[in-house]
Amino acid sequence: MGMKPAKNRSRAIFEEVGVETPKQMPVAPKGGMIDARPKGARKALLVWMVSLIVLAVLQLGLDATPGFGIAELDLLQPYTGLALFSVWALGALGLALSRRLPPGWGLRVAGLGLGCLLLAASDPAPMSRLSKALAPEPAAAVLPQTGALPPLQLLPATPPTPAPVAAPPTPQERVAQAADLVVDKIALAQTTLGAAPFATLRLGLAFALLGFAFWYALLAARTEAALIAARRQAEPGLFGLATGLMHLSFLQLLVGGLVTGIGAGAVFTDWPLMGGVWLPPDMLSLQPIWRNALENQALLQFSHRALGYLLLALAAFALIRSRRSVHAVTRMAFGLAAVWVLLQAVLGVVTLLHGDPLALRLAHLGGALVLWLFLIRARFLARYPRVQSIRGIK
Repeated sequence: MGMKPAKNRSRAIFEEVGVETPKQMPVAPKGGMIDARPKGARKALLVWMVSLIVLAVLQLGLDATPGFGIAELDLLQPYTGLALFSVWALGALGLALSRRLPPGWGLRVAGLGLGCLLLAASDPAPMSRLSKALAPEPAAAVLPQTGALPPLQLLPATPPTPAPVAAPPTPQERVAQAADLVVDKIALAQTTLGAAPFATLRLGLAFALLGFAFWYALLAARTEAALIAARRQAEPGLFGLATGLMHLSFLQLLVGGLVTGIGAGAVFTDWPLMGGVWLPPDMLSLQPIWRNALENQALLQFSHRALGYLLLALAAFALIRSRRSVHAVTRMAFGLAAVWVLLQAVLGVVTLLHGDPLALRLAHLGGALVLWLFLIRARFLARYPRVQSIRGIK
């Protein structure tokens, strides 16, 4: 910073000092250079992420209870995955064509697209309907009546007529064949893994997609300058605790999905004991032994309970550790997450004692969804805290 001296020019004897040409004037510093750069359509990106979150929640609800007994929702359920992927594709295409995608978001958008595609392709119903709609109708074979046939005559041997050359498949038939192939692969995966593990994989994929979209929505809701400033005040210890809580809750979610899928929630309906004992004797009764991790009702429900106790203990430790944070919003986020872990545990016990009815099972799934979002928000605020000043939170 400073004055720029003119080149090859000597100052006159009686020239006043301090009178400079515009090129020699001091260069004033410019602020806000971070926000001056193009950042992309962050508001449009936020709306896009919220749309994906809403569709993912709808997918979870319809998968948990097919249609809630309502015929219209039964017809809608197979197309929620396709709607999710379509919304992602339209948003990605719009941001790419307008060149408004923020810097560094390419891999994030591609990862979301892969998750949406896998979730849409894991449901065989829309592919099966697409194949039936595009497959050509077989031509009806008209056979002559028996009495109208002429008497058989011996004819001289003639060379066989060449087989007609099959016409190449049309684009419509190619799409139908591809849909049939997808349906066959999904059926093979369901047969290999089993119905309950396959449904649990879809559940985990939907929750992972929901978590990533929520994290990206939190990023898009704040400016790049605010994120950079907040990153300097990050709390690595709390961030690590929140990351551990998040992964442990995801594992708990997968085990809970298996418990629901094989009906283990209605087998042991007492608490804290299981069938009157602390350790059920048949937790490893299936052979080969790896089947117990997917099909043994006693082992899965015991694992679900043990993970719940561990999640409670870790949430309590994170709550105590968060009291030392200087950011009030971060403390509040960890407090909400810890309270919701406790409420979710109580709701799980109530669901168990009542024999795992449908209404309580749905409430338990909804509680898991809210807890998932609370934990992600606490993790985000540990990484990008809301900076406080004397005038309050900004």
